[in-house]
Amino acid sequence: MEMMVNIMGKNKKVTLKVSGMHCMGCSGSIGKALSRLDGIEHAEADHEKGTADVTYNEKSIGMEKIAEVIEDLGYTVEGEA
Repeated sequence: MEMMVNIMGKNKKVTLKVSGMHCMGCSGSIGKALSRLDGIEHAEADHEKGTADVTYNEKSIGMEKIAEVIEDLGYTVEGEA
């Protein structure tokens, strides 16, 4: 069991401050784009709060890639909320 945990890695939850979201469509596009990535367990954005909650496997994907995908959609990641 210990070996399996090391191979699978740990899931990390982060809330990111994202600017440029104005509607539910914006929130949905971020959530969908992130959810398609390997290593993302859960992704949900909230345009009213200006945040994106992301749970990801640190062994499979890093914060740089997560931020890149959000920014490629036209939004700005301002760091952790």
